[in-house]
Amino acid sequence: MVAAKGLLGGAGLALSFLLSRRSARPTAVGARTLTLAALYLLVSCLGGWAAGQALASVVVAVRVAMLLTSLALLLHAVGVTRLITAMIHSLGLVALFAVATGAGTLGSGRLQGGVPPLTPNEIALLTGTVLLLTVQRMIESRAARWEAVLAIGLFGVVWLTGSRTTAATLFLGVAVMVLQARKFSVAGFVAIVAAIPAMAFAALATSAVTNLLLRGGDQNVTTLASRTIAWQAALTMEGSTWQRWFGGGLPMKHIPVTGQYWQSQLLDSSWISALVQTGLIGLALTAVWVLATVGSTFRTPRPWRPLWVGLIAFVGLRSLLESGLFDASTSFILFAMVSLMSEPATRTAPDPGAPVDPEPAEPDPIVVSDATLRELQLQGQPDPRSSRTALTARR
Repeated sequence: MVAAKGLLGGAGLALSFLLSRRSARPTAVGARTLTLAALYLLVSCLGGWAAGQALASVVVAVRVAMLLTSLALLLHAVGVTRLITAMIHSLGLVALFAVATGAGTLGSGRLQGGVPPLTPNEIALLTGTVLLLTVQRMIESRAARWEAVLAIGLFGVVWLTGSRTTAATLFLGVAVMVLQARKFSVAGFVAIVAAIPAMAFAALATSAVTNLLLRGGDQNVTTLASRTIAWQAALTMEGSTWQRWFGGGLPMKHIPVTGQYWQSQLLDSSWISALVQTGLIGLALTAVWVLATVGSTFRTPRPWRPLWVGLIAFVGLRSLLESGLFDASTSFILFAMVSLMSEPATRTAPDPGAPVDPEPAEPDPIVVSDATLRELQLQGQPDPRSSRTALTARR
């Protein structure tokens, strides 16, 4: 499995490199994301070496580096619009196939993937990402009318997965995008008008919201307790000074726990994982990385600022209770793309795939005969040709 992942990553990196070399209009790529990621991976390798997991740490770090480099090369080759659109559409196709082949799992209470066998949380992440892109198109008045139905259907899929964390963070992501809207397309207006009474009805007249919040019954308490046990163990973990500052390497997915009938606990928070895997130095680097990306998203011009802010809110808040934001995962792909595309060098560079609004046609010149012109001058009327020219200049 490790070899297969390495081959796929290598093939993707090679194709991305070839595509970037053949690009006629390359896009500038900033150095901030690549530098912070390189420092983070270096710290993880040092921590893995100190913990006796040098080879495994290097393997995981190389896989993450290959993924990030591939994204940077693709961005350099095709630009922001083409890459983000193609990437999110690809995620949507994977989610669609997984949902179509796993529809029978609804009987268990949560929608899961068939082929590929995605978990409910993974399906919710993929579907929510497509929903955010659809909302962005509505905000920028580029959505077709059928996309209003698509948006409602996508949120319905997220609801069927029963993923509370993803549903809550997705709602917040959509909210921060809507707050940035200047105007809505017809599809967006219809979707909002239809969603408000539907959500009110679901919350007040049905048990849908209650069932989602109370899914699992007493198991919710057990799950929360397990998470707090892992967090407490990570914050109070005993180890050498080296491990405290550099962590134990990216392969470290479990943390030892005491006082329980089990010996280890899975890390289910990206930030706790960063602390355990890369220590205090790695945690500080990730905090700087995320804060710098958040600041860059708000400085990005339209049309992409609403989507960047929505995506960073979606995956960033989700990372508090889900792992994978700083690993070779879908969450990392989304975060890395927002980080790369919001850098000053990229957001100010020409985007070869950006949609171009048609310019208004120039007015036809006015043809006035000499006799008519002399008559107008005798009457004290202005030259119609000069007034039309002035009007055109003002436009």
